[in-house]
Parts: sequence; structure tokens; C-alpha cells
Amino acid sequence: MNRAILLVSHGNLASTMKESVELIAGMQQQLFALSMDDQVTLDSFSRELEAAVNQLLDRYEEIIILADIKGGTPCNAATLQVLKNSRVQVIAGFHLGLVIESCLSPVSPKELLDNTSRSICYINSTVNPINIKEEL
Repeated sequence: MNRAILLVSHGNLASTMKESVELIAGMQQQLFALSMDDQVTLDSFSRELEAAVNQLLDRYEEIIILADIKGGTPCNAATLQVLKNSRVQVIAGFHLGLVIESCLSPVSPKELLDNTSRSICYINSTVNPINIKEEL
């Protein structure tokens, strides 16, 4: 499927996440970032996001917007886009694994979440502690 991935966030998280993904997975032509600074309101960010979505819909069949946190201004603005266009889907709470998987895998947003949520774990519960004193 021909789809764009659009990261939206507070501060520079979206653009920095895009850079990190491309460091690991190479250039991603379908990956875009839109960041919000502390001077932006929901209304102004919503207008900026709508313009970006409209441009992307001219080139892509679908857009998955990955927002930094549920309930934040970027996510709320993205939710407004879902209400306006059925070709827009939103996932809140992105992390590096999810963004990479979104870029590289053609699966549905639900499958993306299923696949990548398994990668979030408490490592301490999966390893045996090593007694450092014995090693010294």
C-alpha cells in the first residue's frame, strides 16, 4: 500500500525520531515529521497539520499519523483529521520500534501495535542478576 507516516509531537521529538529511524533503516521517503513548539495553539497546529495531511493525500492513498502522547495537542489535532478523512489513521504513543515497523511493514495499524507492543518489556524480569562482587 502507498502510505505516508507522519510523526507529530511536542518539541523536536518528531523530527529527532525521524532522524533516528533513518539512521537505522536508511532514508524513508514516506516518513514525515511535524513538531509543535510552546508558542503553538491547538487551532494553529490543527491548521498546519491539516495542510500537511492534504498535501500528503495528494501523493499517498493513506496516512498513518503517529502522535507522541494520547491527549496531547498533537494527538488531538490528529484526531480532528480522522474525523475529516477516512484515509487518515492515528496511533498515539509512538516509540522507535513502532516508527521503524510502520515504515518497513505494510500491515494495518492494529497489527503494527500488536507487533511492536511485544517489544516493550521490563528487562530485569527476563534476566538473571549477576553478582558483581563475585566478578571483581
